[in-house]
Amino acid sequence: MNKLAIAVLSSILIGATATPAIAQATTAPAVAQKASPPAGFEKLGWLAGTRYIDRGNGVKSYETWTGISAGLITGAVASATNGGLAEFFVIGPNEEGVYGMKVANTTKGLTNWTFRPMVLLEPKKIKFADATGSFSIESTPDGGIHNIATRIADGKETQSGEWFWLPMK
Repeated sequence: MNKLAIAVLSSILIGATATPAIAQATTAPAVAQKASPPAGFEKLGWLAGTRYIDRGNGVKSYETWTGISAGLITGAVASATNGGLAEFFVIGPNEEGVYGMKVANTTKGLTNWTFRPMVLLEPKKIKFADATGSFSIESTPDGGIHNIATRIADGKETQSGEWFWLPMK
């Protein structure tokens, strides 16, 4: 089952990341194509790989991140919770050349990519934030990933999600 889930997630990730890249190549301004990754970006290799969360009753969600390629890192989540979800990530420059994370998911039709600028880049941690909230990704000692999402409403920041992705065994 794990091999099948990883194969499906990898296929979805390849297809989803290739399509936006083709569309961006024809529509994005030249500045985005020439944007250089921020200092330390090359050290995000720890992000590459597939991890999982055991949701109980044999249900697992999987998250896969690629290695760095041409100043981009792509990722995807496949989850059987809440009726099923696929979510896609691209860490790279937006149209203005600002580095951050673009996100889309199947609950919203994969047509509404959102963007949050990168605000922190450390050897084992990266964080994105805007006026609506933040999302951080941090390496754990066992090779897993710890994510924290926040929302800002009425000027107050609250945690809206926290996930511990375990390394594949």
